[in-house]
Amino acid sequence: MTADHTHHAILAAWRVEQPRLITGLSRMLRDVPLAEELTQDALLAALEHWPSTGIPERPGAWLMATAKRRALDHLRRARMLARKHELVALELEAEQQAMPDLEAALDDDIGDEMLR
Repeated sequence: MTADHTHHAILAAWRVEQPRLITGLSRMLRDVPLAEELTQDALLAALEHWPSTGIPERPGAWLMATAKRRALDHLRRARMLARKHELVALELEAEQQAMPDLEAALDDDIGDEMLR
């Protein structure tokens, strides 16, 4: 199979499957722009892999599986990032509570001197 034939097959599969991919991912993610981005990532993956491995028997299923894997990776990364942000916030809060209140100490010293 020639590279030109492979590219035509990829584009044909893309034209047919793109709306289904975006719709399915949008339902899963509840984010249309992200679904569009992940659908395009699946197309790029097909352009990279199919010329060397050949066109899969079910190109639409391959594209959907690839896009869903990338969506799950995105969701995992987002959850991990949220947890890390929470940990950093807790650490900063603990550090702020552990620091002495220097302004209050200075105010007390100045007030004591004025009373003398």
